[in-house]
Amino acid sequence: MNELLYGINIEEIERITGEELKVIKKWKKGTKPIPESTLRLLRLHLTGDASALLGDEWKGYRFVGNLFYVPEWRNGFAPHEIRALFWKCQQIWSLQREIDFLKLEMEKRDEVINNLEVKADFYRRQLVLESRFGWILHKSFS
Repeated sequence: MNELLYGINIEEIERITGEELKVIKKWKKGTKPIPESTLRLLRLHLTGDASALLGDEWKGYRFVGNLFYVPEWRNGFAPHEIRALFWKCQQIWSLQREIDFLKLEMEKRDEVINNLEVKADFYRRQLVLESRFGWILHKSFS
């Protein structure tokens, strides 16, 4: 993995890793082994390959410039867009709970309406019966 060190100057490696210049010079000469964590960090910084630091499940995920690229998506995500995704997830969860609550309310209201329709039908029949009975009484005693 020493090829990572040859394409970049010492000051840049110092900035990326935070290591001292003497140690970096030893790495470049090959007199001191480069720690695996440093190699992973350099690979992430230089190639943008997220799997270099995070593991094989991140293959295809890349950091290029200030954007994070996902294999299933053509355009990269800026940091504010990634933060917005978490807010959107919370918003969707909240709206889903509200939808479930409103569905339950609609079911309750439908039940109330059905009960009121049954009562209205009963009173309508009662009114017709009482009207007929009243008409019969009127005819009988007139």
